[in-house]
Amino acid sequence: MKNKIYQMVTDQIITQLEQVNLSDYNKPWFCVGHSPINLRGTAYRGINHVLLSNSGFASNIWATFKQWSEHECKIRKGEKSQIVVLWKFFNESDDDGQSTDKTRAVMTRYFRVFNSGQVEGDYARTIEQKFKDKLKKHNPIEEAECFLKSYMEEQRLSVRPSDRAYYSGGVAEHIAMPELGQFQSSHHYYSVFAHEITHSTGNANRLNRDLSGRFGSKAYAFEELVAELGSAMICGALGLEAKPREDHAQYIKTWLSALRGDNSFVISAASHAQKAADYALQCTADQNETEQAAQLQAAE
Repeated sequence: MKNKIYQMVTDQIITQLEQVNLSDYNKPWFCVGHSPINLRGTAYRGINHVLLSNSGFASNIWATFKQWSEHECKIRKGEKSQIVVLWKFFNESDDDGQSTDKTRAVMTRYFRVFNSGQVEGDYARTIEQKFKDKLKKHNPIEEAECFLKSYMEEQRLSVRPSDRAYYSGGVAEHIAMPELGQFQSSHHYYSVFAHEITHSTGNANRLNRDLSGRFGSKAYAFEELVAELGSAMICGALGLEAKPREDHAQYIKTWLSALRGDNSFVISAASHAQKAADYALQCTADQNETEQAAQLQAAE
């Protein structure tokens, strides 16, 4: 039955590829501040993004001691600050006194900032709620939630809240995901999560696909095809979608263009995607069998 679904997904996406315009694709979620931001709503970038993203706080809102104090907020006793760095570049001037593109000097300063979770005061709670209020009210889908929970537990993967969706391998292996309420619909959320799960199956300890391709390379584009086809196959097997959504084809076509628009790449990627979907879905089945066996043993 699964093989029939996989083939149906592949065939329909290839048909859709001939009809969709790659410029029509839009990211199916919006940002609410899961990336580190200051009180003005400006996102931290570069090394500051890295430093603050790994702080461990549920909130991603940061400000200096002075900035919090200006809003009548108090830092809790014993809380430690995080450093952020500011670079200011000064360019050389030409004979007419106009600034050029050549850098004359660089001034580096650092600031100490505190997370809203370290702060007491109504303003801190209000600004946190401001981002929560943006979330849409979607109902979780039980079967999909069961699949996500089983796979993540079985593979010992953690989920990190983020305004980006990505899989990260290595020692601190994890999947970063926006919240359910950030998506256009529940189906979009589970589809993107399944996309990242498909990426995770390529880890050397699982199916050992080549995940080393850099953004824009053919290897990277091919893995994106695998992940999006795998997502559509998983969603189909879970009964979430009667047929692949148009945005699957739109997303795939953005990467297919990097592979010279050859639909044969979809067929090749579908083979890897089928193995990935089988692996991910089998983890769920194994987890369920283990839990059922434990329940029966406990009942004896």
